[in-house]
Amino acid sequence: MVARCYLIVVRKATATYPLAKIKPLVKGKSWAATRTARDTALALGFDDDDIFDCVVNQLADTHFYKTMEADQKPGHMQDVYRITYEGQRLYVKLQIIDEVAIVISFKEDESGS
Repeated sequence: MVARCYLIVVRKATATYPLAKIKPLVKGKSWAATRTARDTALALGFDDDDIFDCVVNQLADTHFYKTMEADQKPGHMQDVYRITYEGQRLYVKLQIIDEVAIVISFKEDESGS
């Protein structure tokens, strides 16, 4: 008999990369946004200054939604935040790699919640 295989989705209830660590990196210009994050931000009318403002000045621990394993790099975790910024409901995904804060996603939150 062959054992059934199950897809296990790794999620945590606390952030892997606390905002207390993310924000100083972004403020110190040690951050980057993926091309996808920039493209979706631009499509919503936002630029790098908006991404910076949202992460540094608006994002709070109360916006934390989940931590999940990276799709492209198994074993690496990414923190997801849901926030309304400038009237737009956003899904913002963050990660730290080699002491650089990475904005993985900055897109419309289509979850409706």
